[in-house]
Amino acid sequence: MVRATPLLVAGAGALVAPCFLAPWGETTSRSHQLRGDAAERERGTGTSSAAPSAAVAALPVAGLLAAAGRRSRQQRRAAAAEAEPEPVFDPSKEPGVTLPLRYFDPLGFAKQGDREGFYQLRAAELKHGRVAMIAAVGCVVQHNVKFPGFEDVPTGIQAAITPPGTYGMLAIFALAGALELTIFKQDPDMDPGDFGDPAGFGQYYTEWKDRELNNCRMGMVSFLGIVVAELATGKDGVEQIWTPLGNLTAE
Repeated sequence: MVRATPLLVAGAGALVAPCFLAPWGETTSRSHQLRGDAAERERGTGTSSAAPSAAVAALPVAGLLAAAGRRSRQQRRAAAAEAEPEPVFDPSKEPGVTLPLRYFDPLGFAKQGDREGFYQLRAAELKHGRVAMIAAVGCVVQHNVKFPGFEDVPTGIQAAITPPGTYGMLAIFALAGALELTIFKQDPDMDPGDFGDPAGFGQYYTEWKDRELNNCRMGMVSFLGIVVAELATGKDGVEQIWTPLGNLTAE
């Protein structure tokens, strides 16, 4: 009986052992699973810690790309502005288009698109108009005012062909030519007839340009009218005003 007891205990232990010990294959599989979970956590941790570093490293690249994009847009805008055609020059939009005639060019001297040609025409118009205004005033003033040494010179256009009035006319022409070649030489970078505004009248405003052009045109018409009337009546610029047309003798 005593000898049988150890055999009974060993057999009972063999029967109960599976209840307390996991099979070897299961233990090995669970061990591998635990190690795999740990490795996965390590990889996840490494990935999460590497993400901010990658984002920081990408910031300079993103900034360079954005700057390149802005430069590209600016270059496209500049190219578009250069490629945009310049509006066709229209002389009817220039100063001097005023009431009552508005734009008046019946002979078609000013051509659309010809900016240089219009520049020369406008410069000549201002030059002749300024000279005509001075000449019209001179035709009136000389009736009562004469310089010393010119007392015997007749008034009107006869003064230009009667010495010493002829010498005075030649001196005026020489002085005008010298001024035009020096002080009043036209600068192509300035507006036609622009020699500055020393008195500060505001001659750069469109309104003042319109006024001067109208006065220039009136001066040319006035001087031409005085000369034609004198040739027809023999009277100077002042005598024409006070002499009624009905008193003129028919020839």
